[in-house]
Amino acid sequence: MATMMIGASAFANADVSLMRQAGIGWVRHGFAMPFADRLYGEVSDRYRQAKTEAEAWLAGRIEVMGVSPGPGIGTYRPDESGRMKLVWRDAFPSWFGEPGSDQYFRCYQAVCAWLAQDLRGIVSAWQIANELEIRQFAGPLNLRQACELILAGARGLKAADPSLFVGPNSGGAPEAYYLYGRLYGEADSPLDYCGVDQYYGTWQRGSPELWAERVAELHALTGKPIVVNEWGFSSAGELMSADERRMGVPNCQVRKWHRTWGPGHTPEGQAEFVRGAFEAFASQRDALAGVFFYRWEDQERCWQCGSSDCPVETRWGLVDLEGKPKPSFYAFQEGARKLLRG
Repeated sequence: MATMMIGASAFANADVSLMRQAGIGWVRHGFAMPFADRLYGEVSDRYRQAKTEAEAWLAGRIEVMGVSPGPGIGTYRPDESGRMKLVWRDAFPSWFGEPGSDQYFRCYQAVCAWLAQDLRGIVSAWQIANELEIRQFAGPLNLRQACELILAGARGLKAADPSLFVGPNSGGAPEAYYLYGRLYGEADSPLDYCGVDQYYGTWQRGSPELWAERVAELHALTGKPIVVNEWGFSSAGELMSADERRMGVPNCQVRKWHRTWGPGHTPEGQAEFVRGAFEAFASQRDALAGVFFYRWEDQERCWQCGSSDCPVETRWGLVDLEGKPKPSFYAFQEGARKLLRG
């Protein structure tokens, strides 16, 4: 991309004027599987709604990075003993065939080609599925199959519209290095960028300064510009006790964090993290194509467990539940201004 993408994940009812004030010019926007009964069959209501929302983002002068459909998602639900267990829910219809089969990949390539054509002029960049080296998002796919799905999606998108800027995102798992080797090892790779998600001080150990090292490493490893598809720091949540950590339970079980950083998971701590991360991004500006904060707004309930008092997915926003800027909003605003100036 010629211009640095500075974006966020956000709900469709977000205040676009306030987003632009923060320096946000892009949004990551997911698209559901468009067909239910058969390939090129009747288009689903969920897809139509997502397309309408994408058009509204563009009308509000916010560019759209589409997220293509993923194979499903795992969420935490209590078992009979009350212990949280990961429960997988498929998102691809039965006519895709067996996960990991040739038919499965052909269908995905065809769906992505259709998406590129149907959304031409609305979506100019794509993230292919989401963090497919992590079981919660890959489900039945092994690492090799996850790579095949990404490549099938990229080939479909680029065949329909070669101007698109496409790539996958990896999470913080060590298994991501398999993806880097498989996806970027060939000269004819259809991928335009290397995407990465990382949550230093929350999901992973470390500080915001580590972003400089991470971006430099992946740029050298893949030879591609880097997009930080997700980054952030939760503004709420206590740290687990030593006994709770030894239990090895999911965060949602005790509604606390395994890790923290600096001032801790507070609104002020979040603002400090944002400032540090933007300094790291600025030091690697030549290697970066974009950064997308997670997320614009706080959420009422944790999407992983459904609880309103669980910090795991509720307090990541730059604005609170009432849409009012948190301290991190102003840190983001200043950081975005400096990064765009170069």
